[in-house]
Amino acid sequence: MILVNAPLKRDYIKGLLDQQTIDGITFVFEKQDGMKMYFNHDGDPTKAQSVIKKTIKSSEFGSVLFFNVEIL
Repeated sequence: MILVNAPLKRDYIKGLLDQQTIDGITFVFEKQDGMKMYFNHDGDPTKAQSVIKKTIKSSEFGSVLFFNVEIL
C-alpha cells in the first residue's frame, strides 16, 4: 500500500491515480483520512512509489503542490 500525503488538491490527485494503470502498475484508491490518501497497487512497492511521484509532478499542478509519498 502507498500513502500520499497532500494538504491541497486531494481530489485532483485521486483522479490522476484511481483505477489507472501507469507504467504497468494499477492503482486503486482505498481510503482517505484527512490529508492522507491510501492506494493499493500491484507490482513492486518501490516502483509504485516512484511512478506516483513522477505522475503527480508531471501533472498540471504538480510543480506547485506539496506532497510526499510513502510505502506502507
